[in-house]
Amino acid sequence: MRIRWVRWMALAAVSAASAWAQPELVFPYGAVYFRKSNPPEEDWEQDHKTAAALGLNIMRHWYMWSAIETAPEKYDWRDYDRMMELEARYGIRVVIAEMITAAPEWVWKRYAHARFEAHDGYRGVPSISASAAVGGFPGLCLDNDDVRALAERFLKALAGRYKDHPAMYGYDLWNECNTSGGGGGYFQVASSAHIPNEHRGTALGRVYCYCPATQRLFRAWLQRRYQSLEELHRRWHRYFASWEDVEAPRTGGPYADWLDWLEFREDRAHELLRWRREVIRSVDKKNRITAHGLGYTLEYLPSVSANDWRAAAEVEIYGFTWVPSRKGNQPWKQFHAVDLVRAAARGKPFWHAEFQGGPLWMQAEVLDRPLEDGRKPDEKDVRLWNLISMAAGVKGLFYVRWRPLLDGPLFGAFGPMAMDGSVTPRAEMAGRLAKWANAQPELWKSVPVRGDVGIVFVPESERFNFAQQGNTSYYAESARGAYMAFFDSNIQPDWVHIDHISEYRLV
Repeated sequence: MRIRWVRWMALAAVSAASAWAQPELVFPYGAVYFRKSNPPEEDWEQDHKTAAALGLNIMRHWYMWSAIETAPEKYDWRDYDRMMELEARYGIRVVIAEMITAAPEWVWKRYAHARFEAHDGYRGVPSISASAAVGGFPGLCLDNDDVRALAERFLKALAGRYKDHPAMYGYDLWNECNTSGGGGGYFQVASSAHIPNEHRGTALGRVYCYCPATQRLFRAWLQRRYQSLEELHRRWHRYFASWEDVEAPRTGGPYADWLDWLEFREDRAHELLRWRREVIRSVDKKNRITAHGLGYTLEYLPSVSANDWRAAAEVEIYGFTWVPSRKGNQPWKQFHAVDLVRAAARGKPFWHAEFQGGPLWMQAEVLDRPLEDGRKPDEKDVRLWNLISMAAGVKGLFYVRWRPLLDGPLFGAFGPMAMDGSVTPRAEMAGRLAKWANAQPELWKSVPVRGDVGIVFVPESERFNFAQQGNTSYYAESARGAYMAFFDSNIQPDWVHIDHISEYRLV
């Protein structure tokens, strides 16, 4: 066992943050379960009974706007009510994942002006998600006041319906906290899930959004930053007769206009996360507000506005998606992601919000990779991955699926349960870990000790690398290379935002 594991699991007598105050869940341990239309309705009760018997105590479901508000203010809550009833019956708590990124078909039709506009003039169309067999993705541009008002009405109806339900635990906002697929009001590519690992973080695909509403917000952002048109001319080396002539750049490059555009997109995406939080909190004063990112800030920040530090600041509990079969199963890799999110959480509770429990069958991501690289895990892999995240400080864990999807390009992937809902050795291991974790209340009062050295994260450097090179590889590989060197030398490195470097003696 590595020396760092012993150090990190040592009790530090640091109490959990107040957001984790409810005593009934020692360690939230569960899975993402319902993504309409999976799993089949006839299996719902048996699945919940099995999950509870194994030791799971929490589930997260996708509450998709397009599947619920099927006509203006006509809500179909039946499937979601059933989920809540089953969880209450079997002693399982619920995290509601709001999915306003799936806009109802009638909204797409009536509010066509709010469709995302790409840099090349293409306008978005409603599509079925790779992760749920439901239409309406990637949603509409929330910079349009009328569409944002409709989404707000839905979020308030959602919170109002479930806030006092006995199974209720909290909300998960802005799935994976990035704008790929439309999440924050913009998106870079149609779906990052289909980009091979070696190309992730690059400027592939269309860049969004250039609709009139977003252009107006960008101009207002520039006016606050530069105060006068003359100062904008001086900084951009572009010259306009009036502010109304200013438009977002569409060609990219290491220039002031493109760097401003990248920063504006990030600012606006996190403003919309804050808006989600404020809308929910205006109705529900007591249940937790959570979110989760990708643990890939070092690569995704410029292209899809993924900034774990900024997203974590807006919520009470933060988390991350990490699937070793996609990222690679080298010893340092999962540690570096958990460390990154722990640093971004800044002392708040954080959890492994999407965790691998089964195989990955997407051909583009498994060809020419050994089985040992996480693509077809067994129960020993599940145990090891759990213990890595726990050792690095997580205070809860969700499998990205409980049962694999039965349709779409993610068919058969990720879940510890079998395709038919039967228990596998991986699921048995998940149950053992769930019961063990919830029998150790004192352990989860501990936190990792401060690292021996801080590796500095500089957003401006990453944005410039993206603007200059068209991807973030040089920045990300340099930062991770430093982490690997310390890790392999048995020295604990922490990620530290440039705003916080005074907290470390050595960076």
